[in-house]
Amino acid sequence: MPRNYRLPMYHRQSPAIRCLNFLCAVLLTLVLVAGVILFVLWLSLRPHRPKFSLADFSIPNLNRQSGAANLPLKFTVNEHNPNQKIGIHFDKVDGSVYYGNELIASGPAVNPFYQQPKSDTPVQGELSASGPTPTDPAWPRFAAEVGAGSVGLRLVLTSTVQFQVKLWDTREHHMKVDCEFRVGGDGSLLQEYKNTPCKLYF
Repeated sequence: MPRNYRLPMYHRQSPAIRCLNFLCAVLLTLVLVAGVILFVLWLSLRPHRPKFSLADFSIPNLNRQSGAANLPLKFTVNEHNPNQKIGIHFDKVDGSVYYGNELIASGPAVNPFYQQPKSDTPVQGELSASGPTPTDPAWPRFAAEVGAGSVGLRLVLTSTVQFQVKLWDTREHHMKVDCEFRVGGDGSLLQEYKNTPCKLYF
């Protein structure tokens, strides 16, 4: 091999190019590490939806002959916040009770409240029934179910919630909780429906 043989120019890299390649590799590594850290933080701070279950419901004197108008409807819904470090702000809660498709009670039910992280809160409210009455088309079926000791009802709760992550709050979410259940002829919640999960819509 001749002594004056040298590698072609394209086989050699200048110090400046080697330094640039090193900086690009370091930058790419930092971007990847930052991406992994942000992904882990997002997983740990991502809010999980609360869970609801119907604990109790009652309409005293449901079997009276004059109908259910003006009777008090009392309910307790258990709310569970599964988030480890995220609290939940609830605006006022409005409640509605349906017999089939007929609205028999509605109105403000619960004042605004704050739910601590990883905790359970009993949401208790009371409404006043507007029916059914003997003049309603649904009365014959309603009276028959009361006499049979099993009346199907739905409790619907609506509110606006915000998740509190450390010192900042997320945007507002409109929430709807839908609980289907049956009460006996005396107006108390049947045992098999106690603590049944409610559907949640955001």
